[in-house]
Amino acid sequence: MNKYLLNSLSAAVVVIATGLVGTHAFAKDTLIDLDNARVGGFGGPIFKTSQIKGEQTFEIGGGGGATFTTGKHSIMIGGAGYGLVNELNWGVDEKLEMGYGGFMFGYTYNPEALVHVDTQILLGAGGVHVIDSSNQSSDTGTFLISEISSQVEINVTDFMEIGVGASYRLATDPSINNLDGDDLSKPGVFISFQFGSL
Repeated sequence: MNKYLLNSLSAAVVVIATGLVGTHAFAKDTLIDLDNARVGGFGGPIFKTSQIKGEQTFEIGGGGGATFTTGKHSIMIGGAGYGLVNELNWGVDEKLEMGYGGFMFGYTYNPEALVHVDTQILLGAGGVHVIDSSNQSSDTGTFLISEISSQVEINVTDFMEIGVGASYRLATDPSINNLDGDDLSKPGVFISFQFGSL
């Protein structure tokens, strides 16, 4: 019995050792080979338009991050933020202001091609403020946000890209009078300028 147990343990050790050697000898096929990925970075302004409670909004923001590219696949990790440019009419002698931002994750297929598609998701938080006629904040709220976007990008130069795309913003209730999550959860369109190297 002891001899059988010893033989079984020896066989198990051989199988485990073979598996470990095989793991190093044969690497997995992955979307991004981080060991051999080309690392880059980018940043730039973004101009967006959307709606809140039926009023057109214009937002200016910026985004940037690090990229990891292998072959025709590139992933991005970074951040972005936006602020409302036009104050919205809110009640009597009041205006509404809004801003949001967070972490951004993205994927680009074949970024070296003249025209390519980039998809991103933003996860973060934001705030809204009601400003009265004396420029004082009369009401304030915060919300969580997730925003998915996709854009068609053109490589203008080796270090500059221009993109045109669409997004959808999903927000929670900001706990402010006459404004809820559905009012902030809207589609939008944007144009972006990216400077850097993938």
